[in-house]
Amino acid sequence: MFWNLTDSTRKRQSVVCRFPNGKLVLYCKGADNVIYERLADGNYDIKKTSREHLEQFGSAGLRTLCLAYRDLSMDQYKSWNEKFVQAKSSLRDRDKKLDEVAELIEKDLILIGCTAIEDKLQEGVPACIETLSAAGIKIWVLTGDKMETAINIAYACSLVNNDTKQFIISSETDTIREAEDRGDPVEIARVIKESVKQSLRSYLEEARRSLSNTPERKLAFIIDGRCLMYALDPALRVNLLGLSLICHSVVCCRVSPLQKAQVTSLVRKGARKITLSIGDGANDVSMIQAAHVGIGISGQEGMQAVMASDFAIAQFRYLTDLLLVHGRWSYLRLCKVITYFFYKNLTFTLTQFWFTFQTGFSGQRFYDDWFQSLYNVIFTALPVIMVGLFDKDVSASLSKKYPQLYQEGIRNTFFKWKVIAVWGFFAFYQSIVFYYFTAAASQHGHGSSGKILGQWDVSTMAFTCVVVTVNLRLLMSCNSITRWHYFSVAGSIAAWFLFIFIYSAIMTSFDRQENVYFVIYVLMSTFFFYLTLILVPVIALFGDFLYLSLQRWLFPYDYQVVQEMHKDDPHEYSMIRLPERSHLSPEEARSYAISMLPRENSKHTGFAFDSPGYESFFASQQGVCVPHKPWDVARRASMKQQRQQPQRTGRS
Repeated sequence: MFWNLTDSTRKRQSVVCRFPNGKLVLYCKGADNVIYERLADGNYDIKKTSREHLEQFGSAGLRTLCLAYRDLSMDQYKSWNEKFVQAKSSLRDRDKKLDEVAELIEKDLILIGCTAIEDKLQEGVPACIETLSAAGIKIWVLTGDKMETAINIAYACSLVNNDTKQFIISSETDTIREAEDRGDPVEIARVIKESVKQSLRSYLEEARRSLSNTPERKLAFIIDGRCLMYALDPALRVNLLGLSLICHSVVCCRVSPLQKAQVTSLVRKGARKITLSIGDGANDVSMIQAAHVGIGISGQEGMQAVMASDFAIAQFRYLTDLLLVHGRWSYLRLCKVITYFFYKNLTFTLTQFWFTFQTGFSGQRFYDDWFQSLYNVIFTALPVIMVGLFDKDVSASLSKKYPQLYQEGIRNTFFKWKVIAVWGFFAFYQSIVFYYFTAAASQHGHGSSGKILGQWDVSTMAFTCVVVTVNLRLLMSCNSITRWHYFSVAGSIAAWFLFIFIYSAIMTSFDRQENVYFVIYVLMSTFFFYLTLILVPVIALFGDFLYLSLQRWLFPYDYQVVQEMHKDDPHEYSMIRLPERSHLSPEEARSYAISMLPRENSKHTGFAFDSPGYESFFASQQGVCVPHKPWDVARRASMKQQRQQPQRTGRS
């Protein structure tokens, strides 16, 4: 029998085993700093040797753990087991009580040795991190690995190079080790806190000097979990955050899941920055939940991180497409949709506002009630949806080729008060054109019957100009115009004319349709209608056209510069050139044939990833020899059973 005490926050795992002869042994594995604190006296030689081995393994990039054991008597186990059962049955502070009980038995351990395993990075991780750094994104590494391993990973990920100045705060110093050898916990805590305090203060001053003297030099801050525990103290937290924000990259090693969440919250609340956390295991869940945006990697570490995240990806390198392509496009679309909504509603409202000066603020309506109700619902709704779905400034390949474009979102270039003020100014200008031009042009106008045009004729004409102009203005602000944009704009304008034709032909006693009864037919019988419908939108949009031209010519955005650089490039899909099969070796021809096979989306997960299980099936259909996969055979067998099941049901 055994009791398994596992807690990722404690950074160790313990098992109590009973052998057939009745002997009880406690086995414990965990991080080296945690195990060393709980070793009994007399382990100095093996402790020193293991520490040297751990440093060698960590420098080689291996992930390390320490193993220790302790013999237990039956009386010790029974006494401890009673407390463990009580703590496990507790309804209040259960985790805290279990931790306290575990501390009673996880002591006086005998060191067995250490383990080291290789954990390779996924494909494309260094290139992805380098691209994100070029985009202006500051990357922090929060890992449970040993410091040497974490530094080695930072080098592999291009976060740290030989020219980077490193600020390292470690608990593996001679002063701290001497305090540990004396065995006084209070003195150990005091020594570590004082060392962290002095290091943070000196490093912060040195980093500021380096930033002012050589701003182009990269700085890296590295700290282990034991020192981080004291650095997160409210008295030292300001210096920790200040030093971290000055450095280009931060590496926190030997940290617990709780410390990961604390560091994320420190940046989120203390620095007021937008944070994103990405992880692949259960120990990353708290960090993912503490950030603004959480991303889980679905892999061999389980699905806990995926279930707790906002987005799920299969590999780390897909983060480039998620942020630099889809994230940037989403930011541009949202900014454009929000500012356009503000513009079109302000234009529509100000047109009625100018009418109140003519009525002496009597409360007289300028537009019909149905005009106001359907303006946002039908007449201007579909085009802005198309922009929110399809608009993009540059292609996906150019977005990744020029990661600096992402910095426009970091600077919030497209959602400043300046941008809103520009939209508001043109809404103000266009509303004046809509009202006063139509009102002035209709003063001497009259219909085919000779009657002078009235208020509802003017308001219907003004509303027609508003609908046409705001929809055309949206096309001017689009970076990429598809057939869906044309369809939505033309459909919205056509929907207005279809509505007014039907609405003006009906008059009932239940509403005030008599106000606009036959209005559109009277207007369309006059030359005033067609001339106004052409001139007013042109005059209203001339200011926007002039502003957009001067802005693109004199003060272009970064994406506009990229557009001009690649305006003559062919479409990104037409740039793919298929290789000639005559110049391929048999192995290359086989790989090329496999790459050209059709794919089927996976039906077994909630992610939009291609399933690799159908390669051999499609290859056999194309006459290409590909070895069968076990899961491929199993899936086709299950599909075959599903096809046969309805036949059995029909016979029964």
